Amino acid sequence: MRNITKIASVVIACGALALVGFVAWSMHEKYEEEQVKVRELEEQLTILSKKEKQAAVMQSVNAQMEELANEQRIISDEQREQAEQQSRIANEMRLHAEQERQNALVAEKRALEASEVAKSQQVIAEKERSQAEYSKRVADTLSYISLSRTLANTAITQYQTGNHEIADLLANVVCEYTNRYQGNIYHPSIYQALAMTSQNKTVWNKHKGSVTDIAFADDKQSYIVTCSTYGEVMKHTISGNKLSSTTLVSDPRYDFRDVFINRQTNAIYAMSRTGELLVIRGKVVKNVKVNIEKLKGMDATDNQFVLFGERGMALFDTETETIVAEKQLPFVVETNARYQNYPVIFDRQGRMHMVKSFNKLETTNVPVKGQVTAFAESKNQHTRFYGMSDGTIYYLNSKGQVTKLVGHRSRISRLKVNGYRLASSSYDGSIKMWLTNLPKIEPMTLFTTKGWVMNFTFDLKKDYIWAGDQGGNLTRALISVQAMQQQLKAKLKRNLTREEWNYYIGRNIPYETFVGKEAKP
Repeated sequence: MRNITKIASVVIACGALALVGFVAWSMHEKYEEEQVKVRELEEQLTILSKKEKQAAVMQSVNAQMEELANEQRIISDEQREQAEQQSRIANEMRLHAEQERQNALVAEKRALEASEVAKSQQVIAEKERSQAEYSKRVADTLSYISLSRTLANTAITQYQTGNHEIADLLANVVCEYTNRYQGNIYHPSIYQALAMTSQNKTVWNKHKGSVTDIAFADDKQSYIVTCSTYGEVMKHTISGNKLSSTTLVSDPRYDFRDVFINRQTNAIYAMSRTGELLVIRGKVVKNVKVNIEKLKGMDATDNQFVLFGERGMALFDTETETIVAEKQLPFVVETNARYQNYPVIFDRQGRMHMVKSFNKLETTNVPVKGQVTAFAESKNQHTRFYGMSDGTIYYLNSKGQVTKLVGHRSRISRLKVNGYRLASSSYDGSIKMWLTNLPKIEPMTLFTTKGWVMNFTFDLKKDYIWAGDQGGNLTRALISVQAMQQQLKAKLKRNLTREEWNYYIGRNIPYETFVGKEAKP
């Protein structure tokens, strides 16, 4: 038992020892673990200590930063307050500016309204001013045009009484005012005053018999051929106011009534009332007999002439220079002319015969009563003019309306028309001009002669009119108003004195000078 007890004791002691050893080992292990933990804690403590130090540093830095931040905040707050104050000021200024803008808009609107009112008032005022100026211009124009016509009559009177210098000066004033105020320079009194004072007429006595026709060569040849009832055919060249003449034919057995120049061959054809047609080339004269009594005129058509006598007509060929046809007419021929590019005959029974061909006459009645002695037409204006034996001229316009023109006292010998201007000659010794585009057509006397005016024509430029009269005179008259004004101005040596101006024109008309320097009163 004791052994068992001893064994048990030993076992218990061993167990206790083992337990103690285990406990010791366990405690050791625990200790080791705790030591590890302590070391870890120490390390952690060391780290924490470092961190604490760092935290302290950071805290100090943060404190400094916080202090700086506070200072910046204070500065920021101050700046913010300043900014807010500036913003308030800006808002106030913006509000003020907006108010000012609104006020400006209102003012602008009012200004625009006032401007529109002012513009409308200006338009009204401008219109009234324009109307007033127009009325004044019209009044001035009418006043000066009326003054021009009155002065023109005064100039004519002064010229006729021999006071030519005053007449020239007054006529120049008339031209200046008429041109300035766009008056009619062809008004009878104005045109006649200009024609008189410009000394537009030149007369040469060249023929023994009545000058019955005048023909012009072309511009290159520049000569004139005339014929007379005393059997004369003359060739003339002009230089200034000098007319140099050469007699081509002089034989009183002939009674020349018409002359024609062939501008291509320079042949001259002179028709005698006694029944002959002379062909003149230099000194060579060929006499072609025509079996038609009392030849009155001829008309050139292409290479043929139609010759008209009192009771017959003949056809002349210019190439063969022979009469190729003749025939008698059942009526008495009074005069011949051209109409619609055809030769036309007027008889003594008030009829007109258009020569469509030598063997075809188209007969119509003249639309006016009386004996037609001259005829002219304007193709452009579609007008016709009939000159009568009693001196009357009938004007037939494009609508067929007839106007009676009275101004000549005797037979109308010739009519020529250029646009709206009609020229007429008469046995009363005058050549007149008529302006057919005026409401009232009145005659203007271009010039007068002592005998019958048998014929007239214009020069190639239509600056001059040439006329032949019963006394054998050739008269050249300037009809271009521009050329007449130039000649008039060239004559003037001085201006009107103020005394003359006041007497003839009037004190209420501003004094003017038109020639050189102002003349001394």
